[in-house]
Amino acid sequence: MHDKTLPPSSGETPAAGRLAATYLLHSAVLEVSSRTAPPDEALLGKLVRRRLSRLERVLSTHGGSLVRETPHGLLAAFDSAETAVLVACEMQRRCAVIPQISETRIGLKIGIHAATPMNETNDALDVAEIEASRLANMLGEGSVVVSGPVVIALPEILRENTAVLGRENIGAAAHLVDWAAIPMRPALAPPPANSRLVLRNGGRSYRFDGEKSVITIGRAPDNDIVISAPNASRQHCRIIYRLDNHVLVDLSMNGTYLKSDDAPEEIVRKSMVTLSGRGRIGFGHSCLKDKEQIFEFEVS
Repeated sequence: MHDKTLPPSSGETPAAGRLAATYLLHSAVLEVSSRTAPPDEALLGKLVRRRLSRLERVLSTHGGSLVRETPHGLLAAFDSAETAVLVACEMQRRCAVIPQISETRIGLKIGIHAATPMNETNDALDVAEIEASRLANMLGEGSVVVSGPVVIALPEILRENTAVLGRENIGAAAHLVDWAAIPMRPALAPPPANSRLVLRNGGRSYRFDGEKSVITIGRAPDNDIVISAPNASRQHCRIIYRLDNHVLVDLSMNGTYLKSDDAPEEIVRKSMVTLSGRGRIGFGHSCLKDKEQIFEFEVS
């Protein structure tokens, strides 16, 4: 686990453009039935990978940002409880229609918990990740289990499709989501043609005019923008277009530094911030240092 800078506490006014809470979704694809005969490992691995691929596809087309892949699933972050639950339901639907193999079952378990902002020294995201994992493993295959704070943040139409689980031996109350009763969520539309994000570094210029809803940035060669800053991570951050805004989501070890127009520089670490106007971005270092590695951005 790593140190994280969190959004301000609920008793304070969030900084302009900052999202006040993060909802973490932990998913796990597992072989959930016992069998006497040894499984066909190659076929079993293929079916597991097929489900993992569907999870990633749902995430990319229906909202949310990938925090990281796990050996049997993924951890994703959302800026609303509603989106997290709707995406979880869509993941279960997509995996439920994949055929099983003889004498075994492969199941998907999902848990969701809210990282509520408290103070800058509290590792709320680490706590939320552990709790989301615990919720995911509470019940059997095909389950979506969420914590009380997630249910409270849901609109009434979704809350009606949850049922509280008993508190005995499980600690804080958890809620089971009846995902089959919740309608399918439409895929995210790409940004409109008049929405533009431009990133510049030296002689390089990257222009995004509505073709992509998610832009990945990092040292790994498979990112949309490959950077060489010494303190940058392989998957450093993502820029997501949603609700008519470009939102930067930090995934890194050293944080992302942001300076917008005349505002003071801020560090975004394992959290999100909305990009607006013009400014500068430093990946793992201050915008005031190492100018060769600084990116300028412009949103219009």
